[in-house]
Amino acid sequence: MPRKKKAENITIQSKETKIIVGIIIFILGLAVAVSSFMPLSSPLFSQVTLLLGYSSIAWGILLIYVSFFLLTKSSKFKSWKVALGLFFFSSCLSILLTFWQVEEQLNNTESLRSSGGQLGKLMHLGLNNVFDDILEIIIVLILLVIAFSLITGTTLEQIRDFLESSTEKGGEKKKFDILSLFSKKKSPDILEGEPEIDDGGDNVDGQGDLFSENKDEEPVMVGGNEENIATENTEAVPHTEGVADENKEPERPKYTNWVFPSTDILQEIENIEQDRELYKEKAKTIEATLKSFGIPAHVVAISVGPTVLRFSLSITTGIKVSKVRNLSNDLALALASQTSSVRVEAPIPGTSFVGVEIPNPTPNFVYIKDMIKRLRHEVSKGKNYELPLILGKDIAGKTAIGDLSKIPHLLVAGATGTGKSVAINSLISGILMSKTPDEVKFIMIDPKMGVEMAAYNGIPHLLYPVITDKELVVNALQWTIGEMMKRYRMLKQAHAKKLTEYNKKMGYTAMPYIVVVVDEMADLMLTAGVDVETRIQRLAQMGRAVGVHLILATQRPTVKVITGLIKANVPGRMAFAVATAMDSRVILDETGAETLLGNGDMLFKDQTTPKSLRIQGTLTTTEDGEAIINSVKEQVKGQDIEYSQELSEAIERGGSAKPEESSGVKRDPDFGRALEIIIANKQASASFLQRKMEIGYNKAARLIDQLYEAGAIGEMDGVKPRKVLVSSASQILGKKEGDGNAP
Repeated sequence: MPRKKKAENITIQSKETKIIVGIIIFILGLAVAVSSFMPLSSPLFSQVTLLLGYSSIAWGILLIYVSFFLLTKSSKFKSWKVALGLFFFSSCLSILLTFWQVEEQLNNTESLRSSGGQLGKLMHLGLNNVFDDILEIIIVLILLVIAFSLITGTTLEQIRDFLESSTEKGGEKKKFDILSLFSKKKSPDILEGEPEIDDGGDNVDGQGDLFSENKDEEPVMVGGNEENIATENTEAVPHTEGVADENKEPERPKYTNWVFPSTDILQEIENIEQDRELYKEKAKTIEATLKSFGIPAHVVAISVGPTVLRFSLSITTGIKVSKVRNLSNDLALALASQTSSVRVEAPIPGTSFVGVEIPNPTPNFVYIKDMIKRLRHEVSKGKNYELPLILGKDIAGKTAIGDLSKIPHLLVAGATGTGKSVAINSLISGILMSKTPDEVKFIMIDPKMGVEMAAYNGIPHLLYPVITDKELVVNALQWTIGEMMKRYRMLKQAHAKKLTEYNKKMGYTAMPYIVVVVDEMADLMLTAGVDVETRIQRLAQMGRAVGVHLILATQRPTVKVITGLIKANVPGRMAFAVATAMDSRVILDETGAETLLGNGDMLFKDQTTPKSLRIQGTLTTTEDGEAIINSVKEQVKGQDIEYSQELSEAIERGGSAKPEESSGVKRDPDFGRALEIIIANKQASASFLQRKMEIGYNKAARLIDQLYEAGAIGEMDGVKPRKVLVSSASQILGKKEGDGNAP
């Protein structure tokens, strides 16, 4: 026989007891909550209203919530914080309803019924006897804030930030929105009928949602944050034996009162009104075209970009995405596309839709003034950009601003006249408008006789005037490698892993970023391919930690110019319109750039984006560029621009007259002899030098390491022999050939 289930004893912990007590408390709470609205003929309601007054509503809600502790299993009604918050709220309501009563009314029964009742009178007099009226009301208001925090789950820190942000810098109050404290933004639902037209948060018709109501107000950015730096953090880096310059205290900032140029000097923004009805007609055309080919599809959203429209298609399950992609030419024919081509993105990243991109019939350019305003707005809100890159606006009209320090190197490529030079000027202008000469230094290389970058000569951000002589480029890159190694030694001495940590330990901007900008790399690769490639490769491999970053541009995206080694170390890519899909693969490792529109239309990709992002590049006119440069030069007017003396000497004498100083390591006396041997035999290894020079293995291995550090040979690649990267000993030693074997 099955064993009888033992009956549960009725105790205070038993389920039956909890339910019974919960029901009693619920009925009591309900009675208390409605007592103010019931006739006073009932003794219960009469006593409750006399005790609690109109605050009985709040006390009744508290009792009902407490009853849910016993009646339900849901954790939603088992928060002691909410219960405590309701208790504080009820108490404060009783006090506030009684606070405004005069002494005669406090002794009148009818007055107490219409205020906080006897309980409110008791708490009010208790507080008022200890504190004054002002302190009493302050205490009650503080308790109300705490009650609001406990009931809604909003932290006190969030409430403080909300109160601070409710008033702008100029003192103008914002619109009060209490729901913004604890409401979450929901993604818009997709309409089943007409497609949703999305102009993006940064729509092209206005300033977008990023700005406050006062659109003309511009955050003021002033350089020179070093004035309030504590002096105890300015100790020099300890001395290390064998290093010549690193034991000196780094140079302190010179431009502590730097003021960034105003956006008022830039060209005004001109926007063309968008025709939404035309977009809906094109959506119907796309649906009809696909339906004629047996593909049922529905346009669920339309993203309006500056120069491109993207229609988000929802296709039926079971239809291959490749079928839609193969119909790009048929869609272009049906839509009468200006470029006779349509780009199909399948799928749109982060969605389950297929994107059909066509040119915008009413395009709007992305002006540098708008982008600088948005950059400064984000910086004023606390977002940090070490090296801001003004990219433009994406296909949905959202602002795209990158950070070169995180990319960390950028390749800009595309056919002639597609917007590369304008993009580079925009990138440089964005840095000039947001960084002081103490924070960022430039080395600009323009093989086109300086026609693009000559205007930058004379700004204090330059380490050396714009280099136009191709014979000096290798010397400048070699000096940059030496500076990079010097910085690594300084970081090692300061026990820092990167530039930002080093500057933080020093207490000021002791080590500025160095940005090397090459406007036309193809010409350099043709004239000095091996020398330029090896040095760019070394800078790209090791430059990030010490703040050395590269921006490389070319109009010949071929494998001879953009080699595999360069691509492997330059993750940031900006691809403008190219002629063939092969050129697109060279730049991005994928097709797509051959369908771009030109005039700044580009695909951007870095290590954080698995798929390329289509962006309309920023338009920086010649007038805008000159206005920014002149404004920067105006601040140093009458002063002599101090270029880097070390870089000037290195360029004039060939960059490596004193290799020990550039590398920081004393070379072996037989270094010159080993260099000539590997050049003559076109091979390099420790065992090879050991046989040729009749030396021990340790010395041969040390010579190989020194040859690699000097850039004479390539790195080890498994069992393959090291490549000899130089053809003359003078390229390393800085001497004429045949001057002996001394290092």
